[in-house]
Amino acid sequence: MHLDIKMLDRICLIMVVVVSLASGYWVVSGGVRQLREIREQNDLLSKSIQDLALAETNLQRLNAAIDETKKQIKALDERIPDTAKIGKFLKQLDALMKERHIVLESFEPLPVVEQKRFTRIPIRLISRGSFVNIYQLISDLETMSRLVDVEDTILTSVNEGGECRFDLTTSIFER
Repeated sequence: MHLDIKMLDRICLIMVVVVSLASGYWVVSGGVRQLREIREQNDLLSKSIQDLALAETNLQRLNAAIDETKKQIKALDERIPDTAKIGKFLKQLDALMKERHIVLESFEPLPVVEQKRFTRIPIRLISRGSFVNIYQLISDLETMSRLVDVEDTILTSVNEGGECRFDLTTSIFER
């Protein structure tokens, strides 16, 4: 078996082509694999960014809910304070009475009543003014920012001019 040079050249050329094709396939398949991995990583990063944006939105909602809850707790704290703050209550009462043109005749704190979770401080007020103004004052007391309980009210007519005298027992609370 004698190979001639032409046959040897053809064999070598076929080997070079086969090796070149195999090397090309190997290089291209490695590049395609890397490209696929890069796409998967990009998809994963894209999903992570979306998840992060969603988490940030949820965090903002939670912070808003926490802020709202803090406001509600603060409002409740103001409705029933740790201490009675009778001085502050008296200033508010005085302002309401001046606004409604009601004359305070007597202010008498009654004995404190201890409850399980709070202390009730009853206060007796004797005042005089027009019926409409008295009604508005009682409405103002019941809608104050702090919890005020209007308990007993005795209303009597003083004269023909429409002026009334009222005896009111109200309670303020402390924790």
